[in-house]
Amino acid sequence: MNFLMYDEETGSWWQQISGECLFGPLKGRKLTRIPSDEVTLATWRAEYPESTAVRFMGGIRYPKSDWEKRISTLPAAGGSKSRKDLPPRELVAGIEFNGASVGFPMEALRASGPVNHAVGGEPVLVVAGKDGNSVRSFFRRLGGNVLIFYKAPDTADFALVDEATGSRWDFSGRAIAGPLAGQQLERIQNTKDFWFDWQRYHPKTTVYRVGR
Repeated sequence: MNFLMYDEETGSWWQQISGECLFGPLKGRKLTRIPSDEVTLATWRAEYPESTAVRFMGGIRYPKSDWEKRISTLPAAGGSKSRKDLPPRELVAGIEFNGASVGFPMEALRASGPVNHAVGGEPVLVVAGKDGNSVRSFFRRLGGNVLIFYKAPDTADFALVDEATGSRWDFSGRAIAGPLAGQQLERIQNTKDFWFDWQRYHPKTTVYRVGR
């Protein structure tokens, strides 16, 4: 989930997870992160039907789709220095904000539905998609009010309702019905990563626990 890459222009080496240059003429510089999304193709196309797709270059061996399953039995980096809060290769959706960081285990997100939590003193919503692998996160503050979300109980499709108004919300963070219809939650970036990797680069991170 984390690797080094180099640029052709200067030969500098860059870290994937932080975008920081570690070696070479540009050492110390940092790439500006832009918002990114890890969702299924079906979800993406439903929201952005006119989007294009990248055609990968020929002659390059890309990992097969079962890559995560194949490496799950390999030793994780960090060894005895790794924190034992979670199994090393458990996937988390990590969020950092206002100098604080929290890892949200994907298993907990799948099991408990939408998570209403706070990171760096700011209320956030973290939710796994219907497929169980897509994950998005949002600020819960809207118009000066802090909303609390629950899974809509009356549908097999993905839908959330907020406690205050009963409005229905979709996976993009948009209210699709009710008093708040048309309102949009502001997205906060998360990083889906193995626990051993996330805690290595966020040593003071806390871990979300169901019920706390």
